[in-house]
Parts: sequence; C-alpha cells; structure tokens
Amino acid sequence: MKKNKILVFNISTDSDNTSLGFAIDWLNELSEYYDEVDVVTLNKGKSHLLKENINIYTHESVNLNKIKKFISLRKTIKSLLISNEYRFCLAHMTTALLLVSSTIFKFRKIQSILWYTHKGPTSIVKRIVLYLGAIISDLIITASKNSFPLKFKKVTPIGHAINFKTFFRSKVNHEVKDFLIISRVSRSKNLDESIQGFLDSNYGDSQNITIVGGPLTQQDEVYENYLLDKYSIYSNIKFVGSVRHTELNKFIDKSGFHINNTPEGFYDKSVLETLSSGVINFYSNSEYDKNTHPNYIDNLKFDSTKNDLSEKINAVYELENSMLLEIIKFSQDKVKQESLETLHQRILKVI
Repeated sequence: MKKNKILVFNISTDSDNTSLGFAIDWLNELSEYYDEVDVVTLNKGKSHLLKENINIYTHESVNLNKIKKFISLRKTIKSLLISNEYRFCLAHMTTALLLVSSTIFKFRKIQSILWYTHKGPTSIVKRIVLYLGAIISDLIITASKNSFPLKFKKVTPIGHAINFKTFFRSKVNHEVKDFLIISRVSRSKNLDESIQGFLDSNYGDSQNITIVGGPLTQQDEVYENYLLDKYSIYSNIKFVGSVRHTELNKFIDKSGFHINNTPEGFYDKSVLETLSSGVINFYSNSEYDKNTHPNYIDNLKFDSTKNDLSEKINAVYELENSMLLEIIKFSQDKVKQESLETLHQRILKVI
C-alpha cells in the first residue's frame, strides 16, 4: 500500500550514465510504495524513463561553482521539507547534501539514512565530509561488511539492488565466449593486471576481451591513455568507453567470463549484474565469496596478480560443462537476493 512521500538525494538521474544509470531503476522501484518520491540530484541528465510520481529537483544552473550549487540545493531542500511530510530521507552517496541540510532535518524531525558503498575518499576534506555526514545521519546502510570505510555501530550492510529480471539469462550450456571487464577506468580497479593476466593465459590469443567504462577524474584519464597506448597493438582488446547502463546487456550477452580485480572495500554492481546473466566471474575480493559456489572459490578467486589470474583462467577452461553450469546456477540464486524487488523491504527492515 502506498503511503506518504519519501525524499531521496543522489548523484545522478541520468539514464545514459554507465556507473549511475541504475538510479533510474532504484527510484522507479521505490515509487511503487509511495504516493510521490521527491529527488534532489546533483546531475539531472536524461531522466525521461522515470515514473510519473517521481519529481526531480536540481541546482539552478550547471554553470554554478560547487559552493553556489550546494547553496542552491539547500534552498530547494529547505523548501521541500517545509512543504511536505516525508517518511524518511535516503541520501545515496551524497554525504555533502546531508551536511548542508542537517539543521533543517533536525528541526523537521525527519529520519535520514545515508547509503554509502565505496572504499572511501582519499582526500582529507572529503573524508572529513564523510565522517561528519556519518555522524549526523540517523542510519547508515551499505552494500557489504567492508564497503563503508569508517567504523560506526549504526552501519548495516544490506547488499546492492540490481535489476535481476533485466540481466537474468537462463543457461542450459556454457559456450566458450569472450572476456569482459565492466569498470570505471581507474588505477584502483587494477585493469592493467587483469588485461595482462588474460593475455598471458592460454586463451589470450584466441579470445577477445572488452573493457566497458570510462574515467571520472583527471588521474583516471591519464591511466586510460596509458592503457590505450600500451594495448593498441592488440586487435582482440577493445576499449569501448562509457555506455548507457541500459545497453550493458549487449556486451554481457557476448561474454562468458568477467574479470573484477578490485581490493577489499569495493563491492561492484558489475559483478552481480554479470553473475545474473550467467557470466562466470574471476575476482580477487573476498566480498564476492558469498556469491560463488564454495566448491569453486579456489578456481575463480585470484590474488590480484596477473600470473595467478592466468593460471585460474587456464584451469577453469578445463572444467566440464556441468561444473560451469553448477557455478552459474549457484551464483544466480545468491544474487537474486540482492534484486530491485527486495530493496524497499531491506531498507524498511533496517529502519
């Protein structure tokens, strides 16, 4: 039954964004339970796929500097809180918005929930903002036990919320297909080691590997240029850049294996989305153990180095088809628990 309204803060409502396009699905799912969902976003983008009972608010102009943008957004938030009664406010990766509106929340007695899933900011200023935002929020939810970088008792891991129905593919056979990496192009994602590990395997010549994703920062751009230059001579390595989140399936469907080489603290949605599709994942982060058949963790989990990845790839290619299907079925059953359909229930359980 629908009841009242909720307020959501987020980074982007742009359906074209590779990393953040999932926000559209999140908002549409939450809107099923409320009369209206008011969204204050830092970047509006293409949001035509949102349902009618979702209202988008953003800053006055894209030309404003950061300080003026937050002043503009604070005015909007204040106006919304005065004019509406909200069941709660969910701030997704937008700690700064919680900070600038904290006094209004306290006065209006609105419960605030911070959702933050990341290894954590490296700059001192951003880390302070995260710390202060964590203090003032009533609750903190995150994807996994290590995906919130600070120690607070009010942190509860609830998993991700992937569009399982969209990504799911029933598998009756696992054909040997190409490799895939869906990731932000960043040194922290260890893409160089992953690509080299693929090339050094027995199948680095006969199969292709596609890297989907782009850089976010200037440092990322430097790293991307390094990778493009280093691997320009290989015709079976394709960098396609950022694509719409809604178009990920056309790359996933052509792949049999996905590589994720992130360290502890990351819990990437791309792993869950590819697992949903029946794509087998090689990974180095223990956070994904729970989504992997216990009999095959040693086959798929590597120590982040290119040499160990190559050995794992060689060994998995030798597994029988029935074993590969056993890996896929187990992962799909586990990942389904982190589907969009269970998101609202998991949030309410924490509240």
